[in-house]
Amino acid sequence: MAFTRNLPSLSSVRSFEAAARHGSFTLAADELAVTQSAVSLQVRKLEAYLGKKLFVRQSRKVELTADGIQYFEACRRVLSDLENATRQMLDRDRNEVLIVSTIPTIGQLWLMPRLASFTSTHRHIEVRVVSDIRPLDMQADGVDIAIRVGPLAGRHYPRGLPGIDLTLVQRWDGICADYLFDDVLVPVMSRRLYEQGGPVESLADLTTFQLIHTASRPNAWRDWLRAQGASLPARRPGLDVGHFYIALRAAQEHKGVALVPDVLIDGYPGRGDLVVPYRPEWPVKSAGEYYLLTQDVSLERPAIQTFRAWVLAEARASMQEAGERALADAPERGS
Repeated sequence: MAFTRNLPSLSSVRSFEAAARHGSFTLAADELAVTQSAVSLQVRKLEAYLGKKLFVRQSRKVELTADGIQYFEACRRVLSDLENATRQMLDRDRNEVLIVSTIPTIGQLWLMPRLASFTSTHRHIEVRVVSDIRPLDMQADGVDIAIRVGPLAGRHYPRGLPGIDLTLVQRWDGICADYLFDDVLVPVMSRRLYEQGGPVESLADLTTFQLIHTASRPNAWRDWLRAQGASLPARRPGLDVGHFYIALRAAQEHKGVALVPDVLIDGYPGRGDLVVPYRPEWPVKSAGEYYLLTQDVSLERPAIQTFRAWVLAEARASMQEAGERALADAPERGS
């Protein structure tokens, strides 16, 4: 007796999965380049095939039923596996393309300065870097691998650590997270400002300068000082900037002291104009780390294996360099 698989049509599954992911038949139709009525028809066919209602239709949106939620997770996994298998088959006899998503400043100051060494060694792998601070959704965003910073799901962080107001991923199922390095904030200022206003031998000395605040970490100075038993000076004006690169630029232009992740400093073009005027005896780690994120189903792709191994090696080297910087900066604190 011949074996027959009891499966719905792929068109119905694709339409359902897209509508469920977007919560909208209209957006699903845009993604699939069909009409909204075509998506609705395919979903109705799937519901008839299953004998289950998958959506609750509302005036401007659709919501999954309990059966729909269960079926969506299964469809999402199957389509992801099929997509990756298809990509591997198509790429087998041609150059690989990797889409790498990274938060902007770590991409600009850490990844990009190192990337030439990777591409010169692996000419058959084309790396396309895109910047994004949103929680990662690899399938929806068409991303192969990503670098993000934030608290790891399920990990307990001691109270009092500087917070990171970013989420790593939208859904953790099927995601592999490789630790890269800690998020250690350090103060930086221009060499000229330090020579004019130094020495900086204590937190009290440090906070006599204007403090540069970054919108992506609005409470960084408060948390960093509190972790060391200090507090922000009362009613002292500061300078507010958008992100860490601008904070570094403002520090280079003698506008005050910026608080930035240690890992960003060496990649900044104006590094020679900056000094770290004060380092705590023990690094103040944030409640979160930098991670390299991939899908479990993609780990067998040779290009991802190669890029992943390279990034992890570069991260280990960065941690070693950070330790050496801390030792070199120690005399700047004074005694």
